[in-house]
Parts: sequence; C-alpha cells; structure tokens
Amino acid sequence: MIFLKLAHFYFGRIMTRFCWITFFVVSVLNLFGQDARKSSWVDSAFQTLSNEEKIGQVFLVNASSYNSKGQIQNLVNQVKSKKVGGLIIERSGPKGYSTLVNALQSQAKMPLLIVADVSNGLPQTFDSTMRFFDKNVLSAVGNDSLLNSLEQEISQQKALLGIHFNFNPSLDSIGDLKVGDVRQIPIKTKTKKGDEEKRVFSNGNDFLIESKNTDAAIKVISKAIKKDNVLAAQLDRSVKKILSAKYEAGLATKKLINTDHLFGELHTPEAQLLKLKLAEASVTIDKNEEAFIPIQKLDNVSFASISIGKERINEFTHFLSKYVGFQHFSMIAPDDTLGLSEKMKDQDVIVVGLFPNTTFNLKAISILIQSLAQTHHVIVCNFGLPSGLNHFETIPTLIDAHSDELEILQVTAEVIFGAIDAKGKQERKIFDSPASPHITTKSIGRFAYSLPEDAGMDGSTLEKIEVIAHEAISIGATPGCHVLVAKDGKVVYEKSFGWLTYEKKTPVNDETIYDLASVTKVSATLQAVMYLQEKGLIDLNKKASVFLPELKKTNKEDFIIKDIITHQAGLWPYLPFWLETVKDSIVFKKYYSHTRSEEYPFLVAEKMFASKYMKDSLWHWIIKAKVRDKPVRAVFDYRYSDMGFYIMQHLNEKLLGQKQEEFLRSRIYKPLGATTLGYLPLSKFPANQIAPTENDTLFRKSLLQGYVHDQGAAMHGGIAGHAGLFSDANDLAKLGQMWLNKGSYGGIQFFKPETLDLFTAKQYEDSRRGLGWDKPIPGDAGSPTSLYASAKTFGHTGFTGTCIWVDPEFNLVYVFLSNRVNPDMNNTKLLNANIRPRIQEVIYRSIFEYCKSRRK
Repeated sequence: MIFLKLAHFYFGRIMTRFCWITFFVVSVLNLFGQDARKSSWVDSAFQTLSNEEKIGQVFLVNASSYNSKGQIQNLVNQVKSKKVGGLIIERSGPKGYSTLVNALQSQAKMPLLIVADVSNGLPQTFDSTMRFFDKNVLSAVGNDSLLNSLEQEISQQKALLGIHFNFNPSLDSIGDLKVGDVRQIPIKTKTKKGDEEKRVFSNGNDFLIESKNTDAAIKVISKAIKKDNVLAAQLDRSVKKILSAKYEAGLATKKLINTDHLFGELHTPEAQLLKLKLAEASVTIDKNEEAFIPIQKLDNVSFASISIGKERINEFTHFLSKYVGFQHFSMIAPDDTLGLSEKMKDQDVIVVGLFPNTTFNLKAISILIQSLAQTHHVIVCNFGLPSGLNHFETIPTLIDAHSDELEILQVTAEVIFGAIDAKGKQERKIFDSPASPHITTKSIGRFAYSLPEDAGMDGSTLEKIEVIAHEAISIGATPGCHVLVAKDGKVVYEKSFGWLTYEKKTPVNDETIYDLASVTKVSATLQAVMYLQEKGLIDLNKKASVFLPELKKTNKEDFIIKDIITHQAGLWPYLPFWLETVKDSIVFKKYYSHTRSEEYPFLVAEKMFASKYMKDSLWHWIIKAKVRDKPVRAVFDYRYSDMGFYIMQHLNEKLLGQKQEEFLRSRIYKPLGATTLGYLPLSKFPANQIAPTENDTLFRKSLLQGYVHDQGAAMHGGIAGHAGLFSDANDLAKLGQMWLNKGSYGGIQFFKPETLDLFTAKQYEDSRRGLGWDKPIPGDAGSPTSLYASAKTFGHTGFTGTCIWVDPEFNLVYVFLSNRVNPDMNNTKLLNANIRPRIQEVIYRSIFEYCKSRRK
C-alpha cells in the first residue's frame, strides 16, 4: 500500500514537470514561429522595393481631414508615386480622417504606418472624441482598476481609428525608430533642395518628418547611396526596421478603418460611464471640520451659492439645486462684490465655486469669503485653479475638484449632499502646513445622477422614450412633458419634451412644475394617514365617524377608513360642488370676490378669492352628499372617488392638530429637499416655471397657470386632500425613492418599513388597489401600468396627465409629468394612445436588453 502511494506521488510530480516542459517548449516554438513569420514577411516586402521606394518609406508626411483639395491630392501623389512610409495625423475629425486614411491606404503599395499625438487622449488630435480629463484629475484617482480601464479604453479607441503609434513632435523616436525633424537643421548658408533631408538621414534617423520637398529629397538621397555604401546599408537597416514595425502593427495586410457607427464606437456608454466614474473617484476633500460634508439637514436651512468667474446659473449650480432650493449669485465683474455680504445675510450655508477663468485677485476675494465664514457655513470648491485654495486655509470646508468639466461639476454637488462617496486623494501640497490626511466621506443615500448602464439598463433602448414623447406632442395629446427614470437610487434618465403650451413660446425643462392632480392623494393625504397609523393614532379598520363625529347619523356613519382609501366605501365618484356657487356662468358674490380680504382669503384663480366660509360650506356639502346604492347586506365594490380624500384630509388635520400642508412641508417635503413639491406654487415660484392647465371658460374664466386645475380643490383655496399638489419631476421622484427605500431617504427614516409594506400591498381579491395606492392588473391590457410591471408595483396617476410608479422588484421609480388638459380638459388623446404605459414598457425593455447583452 505504501509502495502504491509513493508511486502515485512520484508519478504525479513527473506528470506536472512534463506539463510545464511541454508548455515551455510550445511557447518557445510559437515565439520562434512568430519571429520567423515576421522575418519572412519583412524580407519579402523589402525585396519588392526599389531604391527610390525604400527611400520613400523613411518619410512620414503630415495629413489632416481638414486639408484642402489641393493638399489632399498632393498627399495622394506622395503615397502613390513616392511610396512614403506613413502619415502623421494633424487636427482632424474622426469620420473625415477615416475616409482620408482609407483612401490613402488603398493607393499605397506598402501599408502606411499611422501616427498621431494622442499622449493625453484622442482629443489632442481628433475633434468630437472623448476627453478623459487631464493629469490633475487623474492623479487624484486612487482606484487603480479605473485607471487600468482608462488605459484599455484609450487603446481601444486608438485601434478603432487605426493609429499604430503615439507620436509627440517634441520626441525623437517612434518605438525604437529614430525620428529626425528636417526643421531642426539651421538654414545659415544656401543649400540645395533635399540636402537638409539627406543630412538628417545621415545622422542615423530612421524616419524623416516635416520635409518640404519629398521629390527633391528622394533624388538627393538616391544619388548619395549609390556613392556611399555605409549610407546604403543604413537605408536597408532603417527600411527593415520600418517594415518590422508595420508587421507588428498588424499591417502585413492592408487594413481599412471601419467607418460604420464610428462615432458611437468612440462614445460607447461604457466609455461615458468610465469617465463619470473617474470624476466620482477624483473629487478631493481637503478640509471637513465638524464633518459638515455630506450635508444632512435640509429643513429650516437656507442655501446660497457664489460662482466666482462664472455666471450664476451654470452646470454646478444646476446640480446643487437638484438637492435643495438655492439662491444663486456670481462674481464676474468687480461691481459684483458690492453688497454681497448683505445679500448673504439670511443664508445659512454658502457654497463657493472657484472657476479657472476668473479674473479676480483670489487673495482679495478670500478676505470677503473668510468674513462670510465667520457667520455662515461656507464650502469652497476649487474647479481647477492650481493655487485656488491657497488663500482659503481658514475656511473649515474645502473641496479640490481639479477641473471644471461637466462631470466634475456634477459629482462635486453629489459629494456635498451625500449622493456619492468622496474618495479622491490629494497629491499636491495646498498650504504651507503639512498636507492634510486623506479625507473620505460616505453616501447618505440621496439621488445620484448617472447613466443607464450604471444601473443595469440599456441607454439606446431608453432613447425610444423620445419617439413616444414626440408622438404624444405631434398628435396633440399634450403640449409637452417630462420623463424621469431612477433605478438603484440613481436618476439615469431625465428629459424634457415640447413646450408649456401649443404656442411654443416656453420649452419644458427639468425645473418645470406641474399640477399633479390625483397624485396628490398618495403624495400628500396618504402620507399623513400612514403617519397617523404608524403612531397608533388611527385604526384603519375603524369607522371614520369615530374620529369625525359630524359623520354620525349621516349616510357615511358606517364608512370604514380602509374602505374609504381603497375606494370601496360607496362614495359617489365625483360631485361638481362648484356648480353650487355659480348660476348661468356667473359666480355668486356670496362666495367669491375679485380682491383678497379678511372675508375672502382663499385664492381660487387670478383675481378670484373664496369666502372664509367656503371650506365650511364644502364640508357641509360633502357630509350631505349622496352615496352609491347597493343591495341590502351587500358590500360596495371598487369605484374610484375623490370624496374619500376630502374626508381623510379633515380626519388628518383633526388628529394632527395642524393643517395637513404644514405637516407635510415640515415633516416630509423639506427634509427630503423636495423644494417644488407642495401646494400654492405661485407663492414660491414664477408663473413661467409652471405648466398651465385648462383654459377654464365655465368657472374661473381664465387660463390656469399655477392655480390648481380641480374645481373642488380650487374652492378649498388650492389645498385639498385629493388634488392641489404641484411638483417638478425630480422632487416627486425623491418622494418615490423614499417609498422604494421602505421609508428612508437621505439618512432620514420617515416611515417604518412595515408601514410601506402594509399600505402598498393589494388589499382585496376583487380590487387591484392598495391602501390609497393604485397597482397593476397583472396580464390585463387595461392595467394603468406596463404589463411588465411587477405585482409589487404601486403608484398613482393624475387627471392632468401625470403619474408616478414605484416597482420594488426592479428597484425602479418612474415619473411622467404633462399638462394634457391644456387648453381643454376633454382632450383624452394621452389616454387613448396609452402614452404613459408605453413609456414605462420601454423602461422595462431597457433592463431586459441590458441583461441580454451581458449574457452575450
């Protein structure tokens, strides 16, 4: 037995050695085989060249896609008749360059070696190609994997353009080929044409560049080698070295550049995502006293920005405003400093951006900024000035972002508000004192803004949303719209389409505020209901009359809260209370006035104010309103109704002890940083930021812009339980992300996870609804969502053409905002064309396409 074990052991060792020896032998043979093949090709190609053609191979000529027709014809002549060895590419566009190089390669007897100065990336020579930041940014990236990916990406892009070698004109070699610049020879005495080239070549250079007369040079060198055997031998050696370099560059056979989809291949989603990741990894925090970054508290805090050397609205301030409301200021001209301290008086946090093109004396500016830091939280962000932070050592919060490129400006804002980690490293000494330690911060879970591929989605598929959005606009379904998609906590698609009205005067943008209509039910009233339930202040299975005694001895006495918010209580779907206040299109003076006063405090529309008794009248009408009929002992089935959320608003306010809108603003919207989310937008934002809804010819006799579309909510002074909420897409999506996160966002736990689980679950077998929320109908084309939406999906739609859908299974938030009721509420084209679910279907397809492409 022992003998067998020993035999097995030694046999195993012998076999292992045998495998290694075999591998070594095969590798050596392959290496010799490759060398033999190269030597064979070089010798064969060399034999086909005449002396003049050999000399032609040592010339590299300049080429650009922007050359004139005459210059290009001269290039063709040099390649075709002079047999030059290669091209040095000057400023070019990728498409034109590729066409030019392909044409020249086709004319060349011997494949051309292509060299270009791309030492700092393709943009150094090629227009419309990706720039991957300069060394200041890249030196701050501590992630070797990212830097390796960058090297690979640049190599791939060079290969796409058929660039064989990088060549900086200040260098004297290409690989192991020596390069001589003809211009380096001084011109003190008169010389014949071609003599300079001969002299440079005689100095042992393999390649010659910047020749002004290739014809003459070839003739002069040709004569010289006939008389000089040493020079002739040098020519042979140089040509063989050049041919060897061509073989190693893959030019044993002519290869043309593939121009199909070239621009896309040079700007792949992967490359764009790599650039964004490099930006994220580079932003460096130099000082963070009191751990002020990331900023956590947003409520009851006022924010301002000062852009030094840049207009007040720029890419940086745009992204700052995505997190919370900001007052923006700039310092471009000397007068901009006047009164700045006074303007900052009411601000708590001031973010200062130092931009590279500033003409201000930073030492003088630092005195002003340091004085502000005595009474405010000041964050100074340097966007590229080498000595930008030198004068700000006393400021407690300093960020060195190294560049003012778009991605850097974006991620700096994200670092400040805790959307991403801060992980850049500082390579240079900023102050006279020793370099600060490596400071990092962690994300607190606010939205980051990224690319679809960063969240497992296919960007090219998402672009199909644009087709559907433009279809909606072209058929007159809505004058404009805005679509936002967030996955995995990242906003990966956000785009505006069309205009605020069909007059096409003001385009929609990502700050456009829309009337959310019935999305108010879940985004406002239901949030208060969830809070009350979580705190044990209500029981969903109790009658509403328990909390609202005025409902007792009415037809609503037995209505259970759960049934009310699932639309199964039997309430009448819609009652036009406004008709009680109007006769023959004339409003009763008892209810309305053209001017605001103590007697008429509630804003209904422009120059239209409701009586202080209006809310009491509405509540009385709701209490007395009819309900649906049903057979005795039968239960009510599902029937959507606004009436229940009038009731729930009253119930909420009684138990909260404050107005519902005040509770929502202080407890949810402000801490979220959802600045535009709320009621009465005209009290905070200009009218031209708000998409107008209906041109109301019956009740309010005006175009409604900033005034709630729903008549009942308008009578309520614009604040109601079923309608009245306004928002832009970004702020509404924050609320949706909080729901998706089981009640958490930005480091704050707004609700318990079990609360979200309870309310978003399907409640009845014969109804799709959750508690307040709408849900999909699986497998039914009549579903309010895409058929791809999971059964866990919840959200709501709005009469004005809005929706928000949250899908926990796909970690997805989808927001669609439009004003389809402009100018006529009877326009149903958005619904008939199924625009919102079709866009949602594209979102799911982008996930499926990404997964499919990765499997391939």
